[in-house]
Amino acid sequence: MSEQDIFATSSETELLAFYGSLFAIAAADGSVDIDELNLLFKTINLDKFSDSAKAQIQSYTATPPSLADCLQTLSQSKEPLRLGVMYFLISIALANNTLHPTESEAIQSAKKMLAVSDLQIQAMQEFIADMKQIQEAAPKNNQASASFNTAVSHLKNKGIPIDLIDPKRTPINLSNPQPDYSDESFWAKLKKFALTAGREVVEKALTLYYTAQNPNVPAWAKTVVVGALTYFISPVDAIPDILVGVGFTDDLGVLLAAIATVSVYINAETKAQAQQKMSDWFGK
Repeated sequence: MSEQDIFATSSETELLAFYGSLFAIAAADGSVDIDELNLLFKTINLDKFSDSAKAQIQSYTATPPSLADCLQTLSQSKEPLRLGVMYFLISIALANNTLHPTESEAIQSAKKMLAVSDLQIQAMQEFIADMKQIQEAAPKNNQASASFNTAVSHLKNKGIPIDLIDPKRTPINLSNPQPDYSDESFWAKLKKFALTAGREVVEKALTLYYTAQNPNVPAWAKTVVVGALTYFISPVDAIPDILVGVGFTDDLGVLLAAIATVSVYINAETKAQAQQKMSDWFGK
């Protein structure tokens, strides 16, 4: 079995433990900050889950599961999946460029339970740091490609296949920065792709948009919404999966995660505004 197939062939129980472990590591220091939330949004892909599993994953935004329980489930998984989980755990923990003592302790626990070597951990950390430097420097494309290829070579030398980090083999455009969010860009994207995206995606996007317009919504919740909508309006190659540390990305998953996070601020008026716009575009 190739590494690129490991996620597609993993059981729903394993994938629930995978996502659960990411929410658990994000909350290990007592809170989930915006950098960790943004990375989680880009990780979630609900396409192949049952309805009950989707509900369970969404519940993780409010109540993260036990990291130890998730790791116990994953400890018997195939090595490629265990390496992938370890990489994503480190990515989430380092999302805000600091490692809290409880996060460090959680990483050490994961290393033991997932049977990952110190050299592999070091290679993952160095790769994540290299990717951040490449992204922040925004060098010319040929320079970025050379730096990226060197980082990948170092990772592979430690026995960690790049397929685990970018299973979709997404074309990488390291010189294209993430676009800024604006209301104009949101409406342009939504009007252009509403029929293609489908009712559910459009409804969720509208719900978040109108939530952010509510003056009673706190700044942190608006930041979460804008982060999700920025991802939603971005061109396919504007946020390479490899740079955000994940390969599982889909608009609906990002929007659902954001809605679950700010659900307490989604009121009847917000829902009515979204439904009215839905009626205008799709009919009753």
